[in-house]
Amino acid sequence: MVVIAFNRQTASANRFAAEIISPEIPHCDDPTLHCYAICIPRKFFEERYRLYVPDIPVFNRKKFEICSDILKYMNMFAFEASKNMQNSDITLNANAELITHWIIRSILGESMDMRSISNDYSVAKAQHYMEHHFGEPITIKRLSELGFVSPSGLTHKFKAELGVSPIEYLIEIRIQRAKIMLQRKNMTVTEIANACGFSNSAYFSSCFQKRVGRTPTEYQRRYRTAQK
Repeated sequence: MVVIAFNRQTASANRFAAEIISPEIPHCDDPTLHCYAICIPRKFFEERYRLYVPDIPVFNRKKFEICSDILKYMNMFAFEASKNMQNSDITLNANAELITHWIIRSILGESMDMRSISNDYSVAKAQHYMEHHFGEPITIKRLSELGFVSPSGLTHKFKAELGVSPIEYLIEIRIQRAKIMLQRKNMTVTEIANACGFSNSAYFSSCFQKRVGRTPTEYQRRYRTAQK
């Protein structure tokens, strides 16, 4: 069972705390906390997990972050299940596949790759460009030109739909990419800062600590210690 917890404070955030626990364990004893509990058949889950890595670890209350966009697909699943429409089994199976892969990728630290792209053309073009060019210098002017809108117009669209400015969205992409590099690659903090598009390591450390709660060096050290 995967439990995704959220409340009023995190409802507008783009990431939620998730945890894998046994279905027999009470999953929400806090009355102020709302959550989704997703029960996935073990065989189904393990078959999909092995598509990514050959060995499946023992998930002893495994905690991880998951992108809030998954809620769209879980709500879609719940809506489809409640309507009992013709061929709903086909769409429900398709949604089950998507949700399961989303969860697995999040467990493996790749949840940022699962974010939904906006239905708004200019926002989607900016999102797509930032995802692929996060390591390069990017300006709001360049992003607005891609979607044929003004810089102020693009900023308004981003804040209205995503709750953040385009540059704040870009920094979030860079931070999440940096976290993956800190976990997986033998790179210095300065090298990771450069690879993720930060002007210098001091600015990178400041942005990282503000959003993650610890410096890149502390994050790397704690992650490696937890893996031992």
